Amino acid sequence: MPSRSDLPLAASRFLVRAGGVLTAVLAVFILVLAVMITLAWPQVAAKALEADMEMKIADVQPWLSLVLLGAAAILALAARMFGRLRTILDAVVEGDPFTRANSRRLRHIGWLMIGMQLVGMVTGWLGSRLPEHSDLSTGFEFSFSGFLAALLAFVVAQLFEQARAMRDDLDGTV
Repeated sequence: MPSRSDLPLAASRFLVRAGGVLTAVLAVFILVLAVMITLAWPQVAAKALEADMEMKIADVQPWLSLVLLGAAAILALAARMFGRLRTILDAVVEGDPFTRANSRRLRHIGWLMIGMQLVGMVTGWLGSRLPEHSDLSTGFEFSFSGFLAALLAFVVAQLFEQARAMRDDLDGTV
């Protein structure tokens, strides 16, 4: 049985793996949904939507497809981020987290987080193009905490690099 100090790491590894799988599956599902809407919605749903709404299907479909593509892109970036984080956690378990590779992974996570912010802002703008009466809210907008988390990833990457250099210096003196 793992010790109490191993429990947070084990839980983190499980959550990161589950998060990676979940975001990847959701990204594929939303991408398939966006393609289906693009290809089939005008013929299949036009009559039903136009009967219940005060708008034309052509006013909604292109923007909704683009919003779904943006959501799929954000989830794909998140799945990639979870993959990088999983690799870092595996290095922690092995006992050697302060490597140049992990510094690169952390910087990559920072760029992925910034990418998620940018795609989210564009997706939010696309969602705002939907007609007012569509009752579809995207919820995508700039997140100050997400931007700070990206900056934190860059800082931690630099800390990992400095810890690696200090360890190399220490190994050279012993």
